[in-house]
Amino acid sequence: MRQNLPVTQREYDFPENATLLSTTNVDSHVAYANESFLAVSGFTAEEIVGQPHNLVRHPDMPREAFADMWATLKAGQSWTALVKNRRKDGDHYWVRANATPVVREGRLVGYMSVRTKPSRTEVQAAENLYGRFVRGEQGSLAFHKGLIVRTGAARLLSWTQTASLRARVLCPMVMAFCAITASVFYLLPTSDAVVQSAQVAVMLAALGWWLERQIVAPLQRVVRQAQSVAAGQPGSN
Repeated sequence: MRQNLPVTQREYDFPENATLLSTTNVDSHVAYANESFLAVSGFTAEEIVGQPHNLVRHPDMPREAFADMWATLKAGQSWTALVKNRRKDGDHYWVRANATPVVREGRLVGYMSVRTKPSRTEVQAAENLYGRFVRGEQGSLAFHKGLIVRTGAARLLSWTQTASLRARVLCPMVMAFCAITASVFYLLPTSDAVVQSAQVAVMLAALGWWLERQIVAPLQRVVRQAQSVAAGQPGSN
């Protein structure tokens, strides 16, 4: 991984309302950087446009974070996490980075990243967690789409973070069906229990269909439309 040195470990403060925007081509070379990005990074447009975007990477960032970022982006999904970037003079600044693939007419043309200022609480938490990764002390922790989750048997504890929206909506209904069915078979004769369980299954299936139509599908459309807007295609569905 690229090592940008030297570093001063001095933090650069920037306005809370600043939005740092940059776009790259498919090879992650900077195609555009807005004025806020240039001001905070300390680079001029001439110095950064055409250069690899990792020009602003800080050596305190875990390798695992960027491996996760690229795995997420190459899967066609957006990635969000706190990132510590290096300024041209060696100082650093923390951002909440939102990176997304830019797709036009079904073809990947590059990536866009929008960054905002995180809270001090978020920065302190990230410093502690990222430090564990850099020192190799992360244990069962891993990055997953920008989130830090548990691995192995403890992964179940991070299920609400890693599961898809559809799974988080439908899984509780499956669990409810199992619990109700077990209770029905315990309390009623088998023939009655079968009838009752079938009725419950029909009701939960209808509810699942309604939630899919009213919640899951509309939210997925919103995400696709947001990515279309980012790609300069506001009329896309």
